[in-house]
Amino acid sequence: MRPVVVTAVLLLVVLMSMSASAAWDPESMCQAKFLGTPCRRNMGQEGWYQFGQNRCVKTFLDRDHQSGAKKLCRSFTGGDLVSIHSLAELCEVECVMYLASNRQREYWIGLERSGNTFVWTDGSEYKYSNWHRRQPAESGGSEDCVEMGYYGWGIWNDGNCLNRNSLVCQVKL
Repeated sequence: MRPVVVTAVLLLVVLMSMSASAAWDPESMCQAKFLGTPCRRNMGQEGWYQFGQNRCVKTFLDRDHQSGAKKLCRSFTGGDLVSIHSLAELCEVECVMYLASNRQREYWIGLERSGNTFVWTDGSEYKYSNWHRRQPAESGGSEDCVEMGYYGWGIWNDGNCLNRNSLVCQVKL
């Protein structure tokens, strides 16, 4: 019985690692799972995609500091930097990033430090995260804003708010 259990455990570990590595391969993941449905609200620009039932998202490749990124997103009615509440949402946002540029880069998302915790700039509840294993680090006491893609596709890092990154906006419908 013991060799069967060991074999089953090893197989499970291999399958889990294959699944985890495939989840962060944006080319294959996005082609298989994300169809890039255009936003059902006319946003006046191309590149806005439906995000769940009540939001649309768009990637902006122009690099700006976090407060400038937030200002740009809030210039759209119901807009803010994107908030991410599940693995499925993370994958959708990653695919929107990949559609805009297949080159990995850092993007501001709407998570920022408030005291000893993090909060979403749109006021939604912070329950989900995808931090790099050594993050958040608060290096030098100046890392209060969260960027996605610093260590790899979909991975979060607390960064200096004055860094100039691309950004992902959302609008509530």
